[in-house]
Amino acid sequence: MRKVNLQQGTIERFKEQFPTILEKSKDFTLVASGMSRKVILNNGSVLRYFGTKKQDCKVDGAFIVTMVQREIDAYIEKNGIPDFEVVRDVQNFNLKKIEQIVAKKVPLMGIDINACYWNVAHKLGYISDELYERGITKVTKMGLLIAIGCLAKRPVHRVFKDGKLDSTHFDDATYLRYAPFYWNIIRFTYDLMIESYKVIGRDSWYMFLTDCIFVDLEQMKVAQKFLSDYGFKYKNHLIEYTAFDGYRLDWFDFKHNEKKQMYVFGRDINDTMALENINGAMRSPLHLLKTKIKEPKPSK
Repeated sequence: MRKVNLQQGTIERFKEQFPTILEKSKDFTLVASGMSRKVILNNGSVLRYFGTKKQDCKVDGAFIVTMVQREIDAYIEKNGIPDFEVVRDVQNFNLKKIEQIVAKKVPLMGIDINACYWNVAHKLGYISDELYERGITKVTKMGLLIAIGCLAKRPVHRVFKDGKLDSTHFDDATYLRYAPFYWNIIRFTYDLMIESYKVIGRDSWYMFLTDCIFVDLEQMKVAQKFLSDYGFKYKNHLIEYTAFDGYRLDWFDFKHNEKKQMYVFGRDINDTMALENINGAMRSPLHLLKTKIKEPKPSK
């Protein structure tokens, strides 16, 4: 039988087809990771499933994930696998400053980097200009997040023999090959957020959430210039703190017109800065990128 590599549909479709695969194929390997399932038949043919109907991400994620991994493979072939460090937290808060203004109902400005992880992957040289442009123009924000997030996957292999589960193991080799690129993207973004606190200052900087800085309205242009200097585009939105008890922080998000809450105890930016100074902050080459930013080619 000729080997085939077929995209079969979503995970819902996989659940529908699996009893038939189990009955007819008997011997095969099921590889599961996040929103993907892959059935490797004995003859080498592969049945692929990605995304869910509910999240409507089948088209967004499927093709761009594979393309990113191919370009990472090319990077490894040329440069090897980089060192990496796992980032434990991607939110920090200026708790003393928040406590001072929470009762005053002061609006704050959030400056959110557009397609942050995708842009960082490009600036670090992990993806080409061509793939960068295709992602920006053809794929939604969720699709780009999936493409980068899949670099950190640790697939589970389930081996079936005679229609019964024979063994299960994690694919650590895949994780160790691709995860360093994921964590370096996260680390670069984290270092950028920490640097923003240094530049903007503790009296006007309130928190960062992943890739979004929150500052006084008067410091909005300073924060925007900071991101622009590193070659990032951004969008703005207003929030207002509504409650803070030392453990949980509540605020109203005017962009989404909804209340939000986050546990913030032990996540003070000032404690983080003290630890970073001890361990050696700014591991990512931010100072190099500021003078030698890799920008995509202009669209035709």
